[in-house]
Amino acid sequence: MSDKSDLENRAIEAIWNYREAFAVVGRLERKERSAHRALTRILPELGRALRSQDTRCFKNSIKIGSAAVSRQNEAWANLTEATARLDSARSTLAALERQLGYLPKVSKPRDSG
Repeated sequence: MSDKSDLENRAIEAIWNYREAFAVVGRLERKERSAHRALTRILPELGRALRSQDTRCFKNSIKIGSAAVSRQNEAWANLTEATARLDSARSTLAALERQLGYLPKVSKPRDSG
């Protein structure tokens, strides 16, 4: 019986890890969408600055565009890492479910503090 209890405890821990990883991916997806919107908003401004041949305006647009690209690259990198953690948590949970034959009920989120 202690083996089953240990598996259940590990499955509960895996459920919590999955929930946390899922929440992180959700937050990072929202950040990535925001960064993408910022990048797509700057593109027309870059085009106008290029056509105007105003060096100051062009340099400012390049600076803003570069910051938007960096923000999106960072968001993608973080999202890629978080997605890998989510996939790992899902795999662990699936393996424990196969061993137990069910998933234990977990109603409350664990205390993160």
